[in-house]
Amino acid sequence: LLVRARHVEVQIVGDGSGRVSHLWERECTIQRQHQKLVEIAPAPGLDPALREKLLLAATRLAAAVRYSSVGTFEFLVGMPPSRGGTTGPARWAFIEANPRLQVEHTVTEEVTGLDLVRIQLELAMGRSLADLGLGQKDVPPPRGMAMQVRINLETITPEGDVRPGGGTISTFEMPSGPGVRVDTFGYAGYRTSPRFDSLLAKIIVHGRSGTLADVAAKAHRAL
Repeated sequence: LLVRARHVEVQIVGDGSGRVSHLWERECTIQRQHQKLVEIAPAPGLDPALREKLLLAATRLAAAVRYSSVGTFEFLVGMPPSRGGTTGPARWAFIEANPRLQVEHTVTEEVTGLDLVRIQLELAMGRSLADLGLGQKDVPPPRGMAMQVRINLETITPEGDVRPGGGTISTFEMPSGPGVRVDTFGYAGYRTSPRFDSLLAKIIVHGRSGTLADVAAKAHRAL
């Protein structure tokens, strides 16, 4: 049992030789029906010692299988209950590895300045981490904080249940401005299809201050 659990994942890159680097971590605790809705990089308020343990675990796991391409190693992190006013060390457990580019890769791109889609293609073409300048010592530290929120095509029933929605989009105006990015396929006149996921757009914001309050406020304005 992990109390007050947080979902923290580590972005890694490997070239198949056993050499692996991490591109820091993300937090995606805010979910609904096991579907991530809000993603943040780096994970806010994460104990530095715990961060190092998660990064080391992810890179060791990836190196052990000679991982090739980009991927995500996911962990559950929780604090044990307080007893007598004190708490023990944080407990954490490995969940799974996703051997692919994930929807939330954008926040890692924003805080590192790295193009993960291009990196994935370069690795698939046989380039090494050394060729790409992605040895661990070359990976830049996170710059500020980024948050991604998902815009879904949905309706809410009178009982409060969420269901995928459908129809034709009549108006579609994306937010813009410094530190605001939108990844989408939507446009005015687009006719939705029940054959695809209800995700319409991802709003990604980046704040250089590195504080959760600032990046959350920017995301709220964009929404």
